[in-house]
Amino acid sequence: MTTAAETLGKPEPKKKLYRTSDIYFASYLCSLDFPMVTTENEKAPNGSRKVIFVFEIKDEHLRPAKTQFFGGTGTVKARKFVDNLRSLKSMCFAVIAWILLAPVSGVIIR
Repeated sequence: MTTAAETLGKPEPKKKLYRTSDIYFASYLCSLDFPMVTTENEKAPNGSRKVIFVFEIKDEHLRPAKTQFFGGTGTVKARKFVDNLRSLKSMCFAVIAWILLAPVSGVIIR
């Protein structure tokens, strides 16, 4: 299947992936309807685990969102933000639980 960009002879722009471990900023991005494509996990030197949220977002959309969020001027619907925050927290606990239980269940994580 060919894309519209290929049909016109123009290369399709590559989609950028943005990673953040800030659950509140991730909730804000979800509330702005930016698609979260996956989660990753990292192990810190002290042995603790951290979940990374990965979004598909263009630079020209990320910069203003970052500026507004961290500058305190970004606005989203409160209910949507809280619902996204709850979902992300549940996702974090599920990812961490799976990582911790995998050795017991015989699953190998690489």
